[in-house]
Amino acid sequence: MSHTAATRLADLRTTLQQRNLDGWYVGREDMFQGEEVPASEERLSFISGFTGSAGFAFILQDVAALFSDGRYTLQMEQQTDEALWQSCTVPDVAPGDWLKRQEIEGARIGVDPRLVTVTAYERLDKRCRDAGATLVAEADNPIDAIWGEARPSRSASRPFRMPDRVAGQSMADKISALDEVLDQARCDAVVISRVDAVNWLVNIRGNDLGNTPVNLVFALYHRENGLILLASPQRLAPVMEGGLANETAIVPLDQFAGLIDPRAGYNGDCRVMFDPDSLPKALHGTLEDATIELVAAACPVTAMKARKNEVELAGTRRAHIEDGAAMVRFLHWLDQGGADGMHESAIADHLLAIRSASPRFLTSSFDTICGSGPNGAIVHYRAMPGADSVLVQDSLLLVDSGAHYNDGTTDITRTLAIGEVDAEMIRAFTAVLRGHIAVATARFPAGTSGQQIDALARAPMWQHGYDYAHGTGHGVGHVLQVHEGPVSLSKRGSGALEPGMLLSNEPGYYRTEAWGIRSETLVAVTQPDDAGFMAFETVTLCPFDRRLINGDMLSQSERKWLNDYHARVQAVLTPELSDDPDCCDWLAAACAAI
Repeated sequence: MSHTAATRLADLRTTLQQRNLDGWYVGREDMFQGEEVPASEERLSFISGFTGSAGFAFILQDVAALFSDGRYTLQMEQQTDEALWQSCTVPDVAPGDWLKRQEIEGARIGVDPRLVTVTAYERLDKRCRDAGATLVAEADNPIDAIWGEARPSRSASRPFRMPDRVAGQSMADKISALDEVLDQARCDAVVISRVDAVNWLVNIRGNDLGNTPVNLVFALYHRENGLILLASPQRLAPVMEGGLANETAIVPLDQFAGLIDPRAGYNGDCRVMFDPDSLPKALHGTLEDATIELVAAACPVTAMKARKNEVELAGTRRAHIEDGAAMVRFLHWLDQGGADGMHESAIADHLLAIRSASPRFLTSSFDTICGSGPNGAIVHYRAMPGADSVLVQDSLLLVDSGAHYNDGTTDITRTLAIGEVDAEMIRAFTAVLRGHIAVATARFPAGTSGQQIDALARAPMWQHGYDYAHGTGHGVGHVLQVHEGPVSLSKRGSGALEPGMLLSNEPGYYRTEAWGIRSETLVAVTQPDDAGFMAFETVTLCPFDRRLINGDMLSQSERKWLNDYHARVQAVLTPELSDDPDCCDWLAAACAAI
């Protein structure tokens, strides 16, 4: 079957007509709803050509529209044929309003219920009804049939156990804590549909995804019947051994309906909790068919997982020493002109090679963002070989990268001067650094939300007329997803910060078609002091580029924080670099007091 952009759409429309459907909705998500999607699940990319990390499309008989946010406005236009696709940036173009303009009264719009959550399905259903159409759940995805043999195959999975000495808590203890949460919620069972939550709960990891060390698995926990992992028994059984793990059943996902049959102890008196923001609509339909009471609530494991225990924090600190040394080797190489004339993707590959040399390295925590000059102004830019640029001289290089080590996860952004930089670059960089320091030095009482901290980062920048469209920080998992809930440092971050939470601190400023600036470290929320106030411990260890700092713009306290931080970076990382005296000398100069 031909797979040109035009024939893909034509084949899909023919299939829809055969099914008595007038349109189809396709998102980028797979049924596990993670930020990273296996190649075999990239249906949106297959049908449209768009490879961004967020987006969806409506495909009608006469028109097809692709939707994403402002990060991908240019990319949508570049990767699709304008004769076939309308590229729509949300919220400039509201999906519901677009549907209404298509005059689809009486139309039947299909969707794969495995690939949308309960919440997303309800939102999509409302959009269709408001436009006069009907949303139809289809068991067989027509895009899969068109994809056929060209669809990538899934790579072999290699699950592994995370030792309790690294996890800091046994599976049995975590199950006990979950049991208490369910007891307080007066629930008998819970469907756990967040992959990172399941992996954390049973202390396993895997390589089902390239940059996220998890096994794609759901779980069902009943307070009396125990834990059931919904996955391939042959795949997970070898790592589920010892203690409570031996008692954990592993059942294929397609047998889920039989597990909640009344004969299995699930009846009208059973209250089952589920997370509507992550549970696929298809599985929710199975729950609705059973004679049980459903309780919609946020995944209880997510909050447990976000509060890192002391062992997880200790592993995170150790991983950042390893990663800090790798970053210093990279920055030293960069300063010696090693990247001159190189493409951005090759620069990113060099950093990965340095990290990969560690025996404790598992994988990158995301695809490195390496934006030189104008590309640095694209917040989620990804350098693709053949479509990237050569290192731009007399400008800025933004490098946002990270890694998973066997005991911790890192995420760091440094903005570097390449050649001669001008006063405006220095002014903007220093303003961003002041916002960064404002978060790093924050002291706050219990109940403080991420929204409040977000404003602290922006205030020093607003003084200069600078701002940024993204959040100030996101949660970070422990050898799991580099972006995790339930809290964030952002305008929408209403959740309260709690001790042990690990977040990023990453204000930025972006001059369109010129350059971009972001300064990112990871911070851990400390235990309350005697007055009940908490603070942030900066765990990332890597110098900021002194060439971009205007010391006169810093207050005395800001200068003290920066000098103290650089002194700690030098003291901790120098022993890690003892095999390279030149690198140690570079680090000493990079950490000199301002």
